[in-house]
Amino acid sequence: MKKGATKNNPGSGVSGGQSPSWTLPQVLLATGGKLVAGTTEAGFLRVCTDSRGIEPGDLFVALRGENFDGHAYLGQAVEKGAAGLVVETIPEKRPPVPVVLVADTLRALGDLAAFRRSLIPKLRVLAMTGSCGKTTVKEMVAAILAGKHKVLKTQGNFNNLIGLPLSLLPVEFHHDFAVLEMGMNQPGEIARLTEIADPDIACITNVQDAHLAGLSDISGVARAKGELFAGLKASGRLVVNIDDQKVLEIAKQCRQGKITFGRGPKADIRGLRLRSLGERGMAFTLRIGGNEARVKIKGLGAHNVQNALAAAGMAHAAGVRFTDIVAGLERFAPFANRLQVQRLSGGIRLVNDAYNANPSSVLAALATLHQMDQSHKKVVILGDMLELGQQSVAAHQGIGREVARLGFDGLLAVGEFAESLVAAAWQGGMSRQQAMFFTNKEQVSTWLREGIAVGFLQPGDWVLVKGSRGMRMETITHDLLEK
Repeated sequence: MKKGATKNNPGSGVSGGQSPSWTLPQVLLATGGKLVAGTTEAGFLRVCTDSRGIEPGDLFVALRGENFDGHAYLGQAVEKGAAGLVVETIPEKRPPVPVVLVADTLRALGDLAAFRRSLIPKLRVLAMTGSCGKTTVKEMVAAILAGKHKVLKTQGNFNNLIGLPLSLLPVEFHHDFAVLEMGMNQPGEIARLTEIADPDIACITNVQDAHLAGLSDISGVARAKGELFAGLKASGRLVVNIDDQKVLEIAKQCRQGKITFGRGPKADIRGLRLRSLGERGMAFTLRIGGNEARVKIKGLGAHNVQNALAAAGMAHAAGVRFTDIVAGLERFAPFANRLQVQRLSGGIRLVNDAYNANPSSVLAALATLHQMDQSHKKVVILGDMLELGQQSVAAHQGIGREVARLGFDGLLAVGEFAESLVAAAWQGGMSRQQAMFFTNKEQVSTWLREGIAVGFLQPGDWVLVKGSRGMRMETITHDLLEK
């Protein structure tokens, strides 16, 4: 674990170049902190939360987490050149730099980001959340806007109470747009992120059964995601998934202007005549008002067309021309480990979707693989879907039944719920030779290598790898690609 990182967001430090310089009075004004050491003449280049990433002139914010405490590294931060510290407790040995005392350093980090955002009046912030697709939508929106504008975007999935501020803090006066992803697993998190980012345009991609452990049920998920729409300024615009009843219900309670997207005839942004291009992606007709064009995207599956419609809706709300929206969608490149097709040395096609998983995204991945060519074998490798609470066993059983129903040639499962998943696949008609569960990922990799060696998997066959972030299923994909 990195110092100053969280379990959900490993890493920190501000990337993308130096931010506009901070003065100590600005820091005090933004955080409401008290200066307990040093003088107000100090200034800072960046805000940093990882003591190992400190560069001379940085302001170090000492965060606390379950497995770390940045206050233990104040001395190291100063040694590396930190020009100031933001702390919750005054250090026993006063350092030779300004020290700002605050009640909560995590809140102070968000307040610093909110202050930076407020200094750039021309900046327009586009924010998205949702159970599935938010990172892909973020990347699509950024690809559209980057054609003619200066764009700051969330790096990776830095979308929580640490990550979003760190994504927003590097904003410069030349930026036209900030495209920010918002994640959560507890009520109130999206509300705080919305307060920090102060979005102009907001989208909830969908509401599905994810993070149930912290939110009880899908209604709890809807309320938590709805905090984005509820917190949006009156002059903001909502981009609404007309195909998702939960999102529609949230939007009906809001008075801001709305743009809808979806497959139905009532949507402002429509997707028509979808066609799979195999491993090259999807083709569809995009219709916005009287404009219509055939679009090819590099994302696999019908759900990525829905993501493209969400991105088109956000760009349209921002005033982007239709032709630029089309060009941007076709520039989009899939994010690593998200339905990414990679070739193994033997010609086997690996569908690397190892980044994360919940029941809805797994079903979408299974449907996507099922639609690929029917002349080759298809094997599914699944890790646990985490944070589902009391629904965990039932959710995994449902996935096992779906794997069997779709007629896949093999199922390999690993994790706490792997046996439940595989047992449901057996009940659905898969044999014990077709569906197997394993105690660890090394066993899965070994079985696959042996299966390739004996010819069970041939050139052109498909292998899908998917699981929740905590399962780190990319270790299997890395093993396959290397060996």
